[in-house]
Amino acid sequence: MNIVMKHLLSDPRIDFSYCMQCGGCTAVCPAASISDRYNPREMMYRLINKMDLMDYPLEECFHCYSCKYICKLGNSASDIVKVLKEEKSEREYREHPIYKTFYERGLCATPDILPPDKILDWGPSYERAWNAVKRFSSLREIPHDSMVDLQRIADLSEDKRFKKINDLEIPKKEIKTDKIYLFKSCFMDAQYPGATESMRYIFDKLKIDYLDDPRQSSCTGFAYYADLMPFGTMLVNNARNFAIAEESGYKNIATACVTSYGVLNECKSILDSGIGEESNKILKRVDLKYKGDVNVMHVFEVLHALRSKIKKKIKNRFDGLPVAIHYGCHYTKMFRELTIPNSLEDLVSVTGAVPVDYGEKDLCCGMGFSDTLNNRDHSRRIAERKLLSIKEAGAKVVISACPGCQITFDRNQEYIEKKIGERFDLVHLNYSQLIALAMGADPNEVVGIQTHSNPIEPVLEEFGF
Repeated sequence: MNIVMKHLLSDPRIDFSYCMQCGGCTAVCPAASISDRYNPREMMYRLINKMDLMDYPLEECFHCYSCKYICKLGNSASDIVKVLKEEKSEREYREHPIYKTFYERGLCATPDILPPDKILDWGPSYERAWNAVKRFSSLREIPHDSMVDLQRIADLSEDKRFKKINDLEIPKKEIKTDKIYLFKSCFMDAQYPGATESMRYIFDKLKIDYLDDPRQSSCTGFAYYADLMPFGTMLVNNARNFAIAEESGYKNIATACVTSYGVLNECKSILDSGIGEESNKILKRVDLKYKGDVNVMHVFEVLHALRSKIKKKIKNRFDGLPVAIHYGCHYTKMFRELTIPNSLEDLVSVTGAVPVDYGEKDLCCGMGFSDTLNNRDHSRRIAERKLLSIKEAGAKVVISACPGCQITFDRNQEYIEKKIGERFDLVHLNYSQLIALAMGADPNEVVGIQTHSNPIEPVLEEFGF
């Protein structure tokens, strides 16, 4: 067995038996559809035949998990790419300015990691929206004691190499509607804080018993997939998040973000495979212990279970509004066994909105994590396909469950329109923002429509807001 394969098989993230070279992964891979240099079937061929991968363009992978979704054996080229990138990278995490920002802000993204003066291609609409984000009242701060603990975890876990103990199992999930631990998204708070505020608004209106814990860090998924955070730090950080949820008694974790949903389920699966004890050796240094007693859901799954109650609270209906639903790949493809089909469609329908079918519904948004920082043209080639498909289907609003997807569509739309000489006339909302508006939330103070690049006002005016 070659050294690279031996290392892969010892990594707790990787469950790999054999590749049939059927090419199914390449057929559905967004990166392969726009690149003549990268495709997952070829990468796997090189790997199992002990060929050099040092110069292979692994960075072109979007980490959308389409490969895992389609593979009959359950192989995840995305996870293999992640491990291989870590092996060939000589990056010093601590020297990167974004890692420094994460480290100094409780392992959370902030508005400052995507400033308008560094992302001129998002245009003047982004500068306006970014300034509105900075003024929004609900930007969160992590308590000092928690910041110290998180920095200690980062220091202790940076070089930690976890070795596989047992094979991974799909985490068990139950949809609960009480004792909810609201797991906030750092990227959502940094770009669309009104989406988080909309979730709080809905929870309060429904009288849901939930905890909004200021100690919670992010899932670190953005930094991890952008190759700015080591696996060990990501894993132990989320063991800490689980431990404080267990300690609080609010063990039903509902994530605001689809990437958080995928990352937390992955971390739970890894920790429960025997790695939890190793992680606890680090957590002990901050007086915490992961017990394996958490339940990970997405917020929209909680609301889907309560949609009959939401329907009774609707004040402003969006009858007949054609909307395109975009779940996000880390919900539909990363753990497909855990998905609830049509849950978002059913949920937003209580507002009177009408979900439309469109050809590219299963296509990823194109975010690609590191592409948002370094190669937005790569992202935009996929986002353009998605938005064209949505426009052709007659939708007026794109409803997302993931802030990264919403950013990719909303922030890049103006650039894509200028490039192709065609207007989409689409606006972009998180499902919670649409529901909060329908329940009577203030468009600016709660929903934060002023933080969007593409104005929401025309849609609201059409429905009498």
